[in-house]
Amino acid sequence: MKSKLSDHKLKKGKFITPINSIPLMQELSDEKSWTYGRMPEYVWIGLILHTLGRNEGLNKLYKIILELHKLAPDLSTARLSQILKLESDIQKKFYNFIIGEIGREVLAPLTVIATESDNPEFCEAFFMVDLSIEERCDALTDTMKKIMGHQTHESTDIRFVALYYYLLKGRMHLPKQQIELITSYPRLSHGAEEMRMVRPSVRSLEMMMLNFEEPDSIYIQKFWRRISEMTECTLYTLEFPIEKRDIDEYMEKLHKIFEYLSELYVAVSPFEDKMNVLLGIATYSYKRLKEAYEHNLFNSISGRNCVRGLIENYMMMKYLVKNEANHENIWKDYKLYGLGSYKLVLAKHREFGAEGEPHFDQGYIEAIVNEFKEEEFINMDTGYFNKQGIREKFDSVDEKLLYGLYYDYDSSFEHGLWGAIRESSLLKCNNPAHQYHCIPDIDDIIVLKSVMPDCVMVMNKTLSFLDELYSLPKALFEEVIGFEIKSFNGEDDANTN
Repeated sequence: MKSKLSDHKLKKGKFITPINSIPLMQELSDEKSWTYGRMPEYVWIGLILHTLGRNEGLNKLYKIILELHKLAPDLSTARLSQILKLESDIQKKFYNFIIGEIGREVLAPLTVIATESDNPEFCEAFFMVDLSIEERCDALTDTMKKIMGHQTHESTDIRFVALYYYLLKGRMHLPKQQIELITSYPRLSHGAEEMRMVRPSVRSLEMMMLNFEEPDSIYIQKFWRRISEMTECTLYTLEFPIEKRDIDEYMEKLHKIFEYLSELYVAVSPFEDKMNVLLGIATYSYKRLKEAYEHNLFNSISGRNCVRGLIENYMMMKYLVKNEANHENIWKDYKLYGLGSYKLVLAKHREFGAEGEPHFDQGYIEAIVNEFKEEEFINMDTGYFNKQGIREKFDSVDEKLLYGLYYDYDSSFEHGLWGAIRESSLLKCNNPAHQYHCIPDIDDIIVLKSVMPDCVMVMNKTLSFLDELYSLPKALFEEVIGFEIKSFNGEDDANTN
């Protein structure tokens, strides 16, 4: 079960997970982790279980590890890297015993890892000339898919075998009740109620072995290098429907509303800073939505930036109105704050210049900065407007959820944080031999989920706020607010390819 946000501890602006709050708790190094470090060592056990099935596989492995214990009494681990380091005659006897029990073909896939040049005894015992490299790699990757997760039933079976071998050495002393619990493991099916207690015990005790084992980094690196070099990427992505729903009527009605507001401003309050600021912000939101609509950006990264912009604009409108009474000249100050930011960039361009042909037009920006006030009288504030951060502003206008569920998420795309990069720009490789890595999406295969319903939702909030202030024409307002976006006919859920 995943921990709740309320389960985390907030320390110096960072939410600390419950498990990381435990004193002295440390994450395992890669070489001690299951997927990267231990699984390659025990994949030989996995091959046997995967090929023979759980019941027969565990029965055969019981005989095999007893034989290993007999032949190499000083060997404390069933890690393949250590088995491959045994004396030549011991290796040969052990491999011959395995072949007598289960045949040569079960472990033959491992000859792509344990090659003749590095491990001649293993290769001589298990190499099969009629088994191609591709077939060997397929057998390995099919097994790895089952055992990459450290808590799957298949990986727990492997961890039990490794633990049982270690217990044979007598180096771990356990209470009688716990030993009985562990030894019952192979007799129980994974559906048995008792397994809910046994499996966690097996996994925790297998991890205790890490205190007495030293990872073989050379073998681990060789395993991953060889299996990855001999297999191809198998890419997949989540496919969301491409936005093709018709909102032409919505956009037409929206334009009429802004046309009405523009005419109202010119006719009634052409010199009022408040209406000028609010309609300026709202029109900016309208143009952001219009760009996304006209260029069909709803499934794109830019579409997410559009949602973020609409949300921040809506919040700022509410914030300015709420603080109007206790902030004298808030509307002029808001304008000067924005012009001060422009002036700061303008000053840097004057002093340092810019290479090539920048999209910042110095002459035009200078005209805007000096439009109604000489720039020498405009200060440049590098902090947040009104000295209150974005999140605090959202809280103050009762839009906390809008911040937490939308703005924070879309800000990752605006700032290029890794979550957004991973979601929008990297394809997943479904090959366990490649450790399920990610590949750059240079051919634009990824289709992000449409932001169109969210854009409409925030724009409607903006219109509702303007309606409270300026009483929009009822019939037109209700047509826009009541506009229903057609569903994807059950295609809203993502399909995996």
